[in-house]
Amino acid sequence: RAQHEAAEAGLRAEAAALAQRLQELERRHEKTCEEVFRVQRQALFMKSERQAAEDRLGAAQKQLEQAQDEVRRLRELHGQAEDAARLVRDRDRKITELSKEVFRLKEALNALPESGGPPQSPPNTAALQARIRALEEKLEETETRHSKVVMLYRSHLLYAVQ
Repeated sequence: RAQHEAAEAGLRAEAAALAQRLQELERRHEKTCEEVFRVQRQALFMKSERQAAEDRLGAAQKQLEQAQDEVRRLRELHGQAEDAARLVRDRDRKITELSKEVFRLKEALNALPESGGPPQSPPNTAALQARIRALEEKLEETETRHSKVVMLYRSHLLYAVQ
């Protein structure tokens, strides 16, 4: 009987030790479960943050593409404006040259009757007058085209500024 009681006491002590070990394992299991839950929650949060960052990146890339398109369009407009400015300068130069030639011809025409020399032949005078009229018409036409180019240039510049 003493042996039996000793064995029973040993078994009870072993059962108590096992129960205590089981409680310890249950606490560790609970902590592990809490840690797993916290890690899962953090992973879910990170995933949503990543998705939000990817969305922001996509929006930023779209804005960048739009800005690059706008830059290309503005460069094209700038090139067109420079071409228009070059045309304006060319037209101004032509207008100036034509104006000078018309002025010289008018001076030559005015000088003809005033000179005390022999009278010029009428066909030469008529030819000079016809030439003056043609040059004046060409001058008016060039000035009209010039004003159209200037208006186009101004509209391009205004559009580029806007």
